[in-house]
Amino acid sequence: MKHSYLRSLFAGGLVMIQFFFNHGAVAQCPFGFLPGTTAYDTTINTPAGINTLQIKFPQADPMAGMVTCLRLCVSITGVVDSVSVENNAASSQTADVYYIRTDQITGPGLSSPLTNSINHHYGPYTLGATNGILGSGPDFVAISRDTLLNAVTVCQTVNRFDSLLQFYGHDSVTYTYNITAFTNVTCTGGNYNSTVATSAIVRFRLEYCTCPGYILPLQLRNFMVNRIADNKAKLSWAGFNDPGISYYYEPQVSRDGNQFTAVGRVEKNTSGNDQYDHNYTTGHQESGTFYFRVKQVYANGYSRFSEIREVTLRNSTMPKFFITPNPSNGIVGIKFDNNGGGKMKLEIFSAQGQKTVEKEIVTSGTSYHQVASLQSGVYWVKLTDVVSQLSCVNQLIIK
Repeated sequence: MKHSYLRSLFAGGLVMIQFFFNHGAVAQCPFGFLPGTTAYDTTINTPAGINTLQIKFPQADPMAGMVTCLRLCVSITGVVDSVSVENNAASSQTADVYYIRTDQITGPGLSSPLTNSINHHYGPYTLGATNGILGSGPDFVAISRDTLLNAVTVCQTVNRFDSLLQFYGHDSVTYTYNITAFTNVTCTGGNYNSTVATSAIVRFRLEYCTCPGYILPLQLRNFMVNRIADNKAKLSWAGFNDPGISYYYEPQVSRDGNQFTAVGRVEKNTSGNDQYDHNYTTGHQESGTFYFRVKQVYANGYSRFSEIREVTLRNSTMPKFFITPNPSNGIVGIKFDNNGGGKMKLEIFSAQGQKTVEKEIVTSGTSYHQVASLQSGVYWVKLTDVVSQLSCVNQLIIK
């Protein structure tokens, strides 16, 4: 009777990994500068019994330039060191050996694993009756140093910006090489022993396509800072809005002209408008000279800075307002007293602390706003400057 037998094959053969590159696929760099490459190469010898390896490569230094793609091609040459079958029965048997193997690489940027599979048949072999001596005689057959894969190549190119971001830094990226292999032996008598043995030499090469860091343009011009209120400055600039480069703007402020901190983030405009602005409002205890600049941050972490502009501002004051009329017959109106203008968050609470009104209003100067209609009772009206987060609270009585 024919019998099927499944055995794991631990390392999967002699494996040579090589990388090939299509240089015509390299993205063009700004201003006609030639693209470059940064390559890493390593070879690992794997003893028999190891079927999984992890290979680390350095990340790309963000200050060294922009990574436009990562290229990865794998050429596999696989060798089976030995496969053996020995008959344990008192009569002869016929044996077939099926070798099944998959080489796979997974890791950062790969949308799917780099994979190659093979199914190879050895036999049929006529095995004599057992002679009681292991590993020799007419009841034993062995296959050794058989090359099954000869430079079989699989490739993948990574060029999506969101995928390439993970390759920037000062650490490493890790790829996993795994071999899944086994033998399926069919023998007419079903009484046999089977062994497999393999080893591996794995060569890895990883290559970044790059554009030099020093040629990345500053997509910013006409940077200005104007005081639009005693406690508020408006930063404005124009951008070139190159659709082929991914970046955003980060307005920054400093009190000494040396140490800057971010005060917002402005995304690149994709609608065709190249004008940008950002408003800055001082805190409750800030007054004097303020220094501003705009930081432009590229997708690869590389950054450039605008010129520094300065302006004199006064500290922000709590928003002042009057409720009119108060007491009221139900209609609630707010009049602002010399307000610098901007967005305010209005909240009205009942005497029990329940919030009955919440809305955002835009103010300017001594403007008047009708904000709500309420039932009789006692309320508290809270107004908060959205930028400075300073608040003022007044009591309201509805007859």
